[in-house]
Amino acid sequence: MAFGNVNIKYKPCKSVGQLKSAEKYMLGKRHDQIKAGVVKTAPDLYSVLGCSRDNFANNVLVTRKLHGKSYGKNETDDVIAHKLSISFHPNDNHKLNYHMAFEIAQRFAEKFIAEKGHEVLFAVHTDTPHKHVHFLISNCNMSTGKAYRRNKKDLWGMSKYFGEQCLEYGLVNSVRDAFYNHEKDNSRNKITLPERKMAERGKDSFKEELREVVSAEVANPVNRTFDDVVRALRENWNVECRVAGNTISYRHPEFKNKNNELVSVRGSRLGDAFTRKGIEYELDKKSITRQSEYISNADNDRTITTAEVNSECEIGKNLDYNSINARTQFTGLRGQTQSNIDVRNDEPNLRSVDSFYERYRKPIKDDEQPTIANLEPPKRVRSKGAR
Repeated sequence: MAFGNVNIKYKPCKSVGQLKSAEKYMLGKRHDQIKAGVVKTAPDLYSVLGCSRDNFANNVLVTRKLHGKSYGKNETDDVIAHKLSISFHPNDNHKLNYHMAFEIAQRFAEKFIAEKGHEVLFAVHTDTPHKHVHFLISNCNMSTGKAYRRNKKDLWGMSKYFGEQCLEYGLVNSVRDAFYNHEKDNSRNKITLPERKMAERGKDSFKEELREVVSAEVANPVNRTFDDVVRALRENWNVECRVAGNTISYRHPEFKNKNNELVSVRGSRLGDAFTRKGIEYELDKKSITRQSEYISNADNDRTITTAEVNSECEIGKNLDYNSINARTQFTGLRGQTQSNIDVRNDEPNLRSVDSFYERYRKPIKDDEQPTIANLEPPKRVRSKGAR
């Protein structure tokens, strides 16, 4: 599966001034850009959907007014418009011209913005070595007045669709085989107050024990897929996992509630890194550690000249798009991990596997602990009052 680089980490426009400034920046019409001679785009490399091409900001404000949405100097909490961008790798420049980037951007805008009923301005920028497209999206739906939503699922779909579009044009350097979410790198464990109190007394909760063994198996180079991690948790730690779609629950082999029942807990209760998507994300990141950074900033200092832009535009006008090689096969580095790596040497920040909760590795009598084959299905996670 291929994913393209979709970036949503931009500050939204919360005032009329910010909206108009963003529009002028995208089109290269700000005073500082004109004074410096910066050419951001070309007349045939930007467009709009749902409104007037050369009056985007005012159209957005009219739509808000029709639906009774406020805006102005004192309305600092209301989002008027969102920003988004897609970008291509410089190594694909020999296959990609600006008109091809415009076509990809237009299809992207139609599918994820216009079809949802929102006005959008998009422009292909020509002033950097890596081709990229900026989008300015009205936050007010033209029909319903509802806000534009972009959750993690939407971002996943955008990245997947953009990756597929890149492959259709043979842009193999502009895709990766793992979904990249900036928020996952900054995710924290969901440590509860009782867990903090136990940590202050020098004790680990059963949730913390589960976090450590799951982290150990995810870091283990032998485990390359989600199913490998689930199997290793059962075989090495006697931790049973129940997987239902994108949800995973872990059952601690010893901790019991007041009813003397083994306790299960969902991965989302442990933290984002212990959900199915979190585990797959870490496995994917581990499998592509030898790949270069998606966009290298080292070579992005050169400014593209106006002559080069005009040259590429002329090429794009005469291009036969039917001759483009569709559905180019993309091969990542998944699975190319040496099998003789020692987990304990490769992960110095984790506890030694041999010292992990020694009681897990002690011989278990039949009357003390059921065998893996006879384990009953994990119970539902009980509320705090039931524990």
